[in-house]
Amino acid sequence: MFTRYLLTTALGCGGFVLSAQSLAQAEPWADISVPVQNYHSPLGQYHGWKPQAPGDWRQANDEVGRIGGWQSYAAEVWEASQSQSEDAAAPAPHPSHQHHAH
Repeated sequence: MFTRYLLTTALGCGGFVLSAQSLAQAEPWADISVPVQNYHSPLGQYHGWKPQAPGDWRQANDEVGRIGGWQSYAAEVWEASQSQSEDAAAPAPHPSHQHHAH
C-alpha cells in the first residue's frame, strides 16, 4: 500500500514537472498581438431632457380645427386598427398546401 502511494505521488509530481517545463518552453500566447480598442461610451454625447416652453394654445387649437378636429385623430386610429385586424385575419399560405404543376 505504501508502495502504491509512492508510485502515485511520483507519477503525479512527474506530470506536474513536465507540464511546467512544456509551458516554460512554448508559450503560444507570447506572439499574439491584440489590437488597440478605442471605447466611446454611448452616454458621452447624451443630452438630458430639457423642458420646452408651451406654444400658443390658440394657434394649436386652430391647427387641430384645420385638420378636422378630434374626429380626424379618431379616424387615424380606427383606420390603423382596421388594417392591423385585416393583416391578422388573412392567414399566410402554408408551404405544404401549395400545389405543384406536373
